Amino acid sequence: MSRVLIVEDDLDVRDWIAHCMLQDGDEIRGVPDGRRLRGLHADEPDYRPDLVLMDYALPDTDGVALLEELHVIWPEVPAVFVTVQWTGEVIERIARTGYERIAKPFNPDDLRAAARRALAERGSQG
Repeated sequence: MSRVLIVEDDLDVRDWIAHCMLQDGDEIRGVPDGRRLRGLHADEPDYRPDLVLMDYALPDTDGVALLEELHVIWPEVPAVFVTVQWTGEVIERIARTGYERIAKPFNPDDLRAAARRALAERGSQG
């Protein structure tokens, strides 16, 4: 069982991602934006996710900038970007993070496989 943090502003999408990940028995938390993520950390400083499933287009920041901020709080926490099909600069920014991107709409099996790959990569580094 892994602790999975979902950062997604669309409640229906966040719930769908959680539903997909619960099939693997993961502990799921969700926040809609950077502000609430910072609040989660302030309220529960001992909480540390094993994986972050991150939207790119958030209301108060973008997922790449927020991931950089997260790595200050939780160094080397792996991520999977779950985004609409972007092109150009956004794709390049996500690619430079070294983390995988799953396009919305997604197949639940593809999402879980990407999450397992990210967690396995983290396990091989630590």
